[in-house]
Amino acid sequence: MKITYGAAPESFKLIWGDRARFNKSSIEAMPKDIKLVSGRNDTAAMQLVISADELFALNISSQPWFSQDARRKNIRVACELPFEYELYHIGMHLCDDAFYRADSLQTGSVCEVDADGILSVYCEIKIPERAKKGSYSGKIKIFEGYGFADEELVGEIAVSLEVYGFVFPKNKDNGFHLDLWQHPSNIARQYGVALWSERHFDILRNYCESLGEAGVKCVTVIASEIPWNGQGCQNEQRYEANLFEYSMISVTRKQSGELEYDYSVMQKYIDLCAEYGIDECISVYGLVNVWDTKEYGGMRTAPDYPDGVHIRVLDEASGSYGYIHKASEIDSYIRSLQEYFINTNQIEKVRIAADEPADIEAYRKSLEHIKAVAPVFKYKTAINHAEFVNEFGRDIYDFAPYISAMYSEYDALMQFKAEMPEKRFLYYVCCCPEIPNSFLRSELVDGYYVGILAAFAKMDGFLRWSYTCWTDHPNRDLRYGPFPVGDLGYVYPSPDGYPISTLRLKTLIRGIRYFVLLKEAEKRGLDEVIGKAYDMVLRERDIKKLYANWEREKIMSLSCDDYREFAALLMSALEEQK
Repeated sequence: MKITYGAAPESFKLIWGDRARFNKSSIEAMPKDIKLVSGRNDTAAMQLVISADELFALNISSQPWFSQDARRKNIRVACELPFEYELYHIGMHLCDDAFYRADSLQTGSVCEVDADGILSVYCEIKIPERAKKGSYSGKIKIFEGYGFADEELVGEIAVSLEVYGFVFPKNKDNGFHLDLWQHPSNIARQYGVALWSERHFDILRNYCESLGEAGVKCVTVIASEIPWNGQGCQNEQRYEANLFEYSMISVTRKQSGELEYDYSVMQKYIDLCAEYGIDECISVYGLVNVWDTKEYGGMRTAPDYPDGVHIRVLDEASGSYGYIHKASEIDSYIRSLQEYFINTNQIEKVRIAADEPADIEAYRKSLEHIKAVAPVFKYKTAINHAEFVNEFGRDIYDFAPYISAMYSEYDALMQFKAEMPEKRFLYYVCCCPEIPNSFLRSELVDGYYVGILAAFAKMDGFLRWSYTCWTDHPNRDLRYGPFPVGDLGYVYPSPDGYPISTLRLKTLIRGIRYFVLLKEAEKRGLDEVIGKAYDMVLRERDIKKLYANWEREKIMSLSCDDYREFAALLMSALEEQK
């Protein structure tokens, strides 16, 4: 059996189907060694790309493996590395362009492929906080075996790792406000468990842990029924997807006619998030700029209310469910929610959130109404219309402009930031622009750029609307309507109730670590070093010239070497300055 292999950086993305771009001859040209850099309390990552001219099973564990197809030979990968590490098969997923692209970090130890099939393996090295700075070396070994014959060493990748003395903070303390919206109802459907049941919360715990590990700082609370109208899933005929999100707050109309509110599920989720460091912000969706439902009769349940808020109610006397139909009762609901957050000492973290309001007057009317009803609340808005920046800059506390609005209204944003330093300024991308983004077809360096751009543009963090907003069968088919593949989530579900991470999430986390380095250098006044670092990775440094439809090479470096040297320069300078 002829085995072909090579080393690739963390940001490499294997593509099946595009033979002109990557094939076995491409692997033969890949290096058999790789250089990595890291700080302490950090990770360093690379990939092994491998193929063979016969049927083979690729084993990344020490466990035995006998294939049900006796013709299939075994290839086993083993590591001799200076620190703890994890290996993952990188799963391939169908993209918009009919190619399969690498993304998910699969937890299984063996992958079987046909002759001439190409696989990639992700290797993540974990550098502890107490690691000694210095140069380290290691190997990734490739063994061939068959049946009961002894294995034979047939290849090696030489790994060199330079560890710098800079200690990265824990992600929950990294100063980057990462807001990845959560979709817990979708998780319940995906695993076939009752919404808000104990089993549901057992699974949510695993997902909250993964969010905390990524450095997410914000809790997503749903306070009315289907506030995003299921992203229009009721009209999608081509792909199976149920994207409705349901309220975390239950309401009962007592026999006396009085409304009773139960916040226990909401609080349980907030507390669960806090266990994993997700506790800087509580974003409450469903009370302002609720997406109108043209389906289901096209009616608002409370026609006299200035927004399409749908509050489901259990009638205690009849045992039937209905909805609040009076604006005055929605007002009581909102006042009660404000009072609850005040009484539980959480009000300073709470933001009444809106997603992409499009009508200035309608949004102003809704905003002014809630302000009159519950004046203590603060507001957060994801804005995709540039004119909203100046119109509502002083009303909104957590400002999250769409990336092109950040570019076009940059001077206004910086003026607001200077005038109101207590406010939080994020930027976001969603189903567009093409660059930068986290689509399956995106380049992985886009994740690096997200963090670097946040530092360069003096923003406090980054927002993205989806972490687990999956189609019905996301591991099989991620396609949905007009949304680019990958737009609906950063992770995949696994049968055991844990999220499956992705290359896209890993490179986003890496980009946030670059943000940490830049901000630390900024604190220490290392302006010259920062300038040199930006020169390595930014191809355009005029914010007003950054447009979403540019080619990648015109705004960012595509070279993994540039990002490695960028990180090394900053960590070295921070060591010397200390």
